[in-house]
Amino acid sequence: MAHTAPTVFSEPAHRVARWVLPVVLGVVYGNWVAVNRRHGGPITGADVASGVWSAVAFTALCIAVVQVARRLRRDLHALHALLRAAFAGVALGFLYSQTGDDIRPVVITAVLVTAALFLLLFYRFHTRADA
Repeated sequence: MAHTAPTVFSEPAHRVARWVLPVVLGVVYGNWVAVNRRHGGPITGADVASGVWSAVAFTALCIAVVQVARRLRRDLHALHALLRAAFAGVALGFLYSQTGDDIRPVVITAVLVTAALFLLLFYRFHTRADA
């Protein structure tokens, strides 16, 4: 008899969360981008527009990553981990670049976060794989 993990929420709740969660994360991300661009100064139209466009782009890319990952074969653990880690690394790198710092620490931080997240996700997907 195969053991399945218990689910807390029903399938319709998961379906709704699959769309709502990226939108909420996108709004938070867009606000964060706008705040980073302000540098503590007054709110400008350019900052708000940048935040809105960043939120839209983040939401669209997040939904695309989830949809692509769902269509990949389950045994491609490295590809699943790389797809999600690359998205997170690029998102963090863009967010950090809006602070106006030099590009070197931005790239180093993004690469380190991507590598660490890749290792973590690969381990998770590999150890939770169906036998």
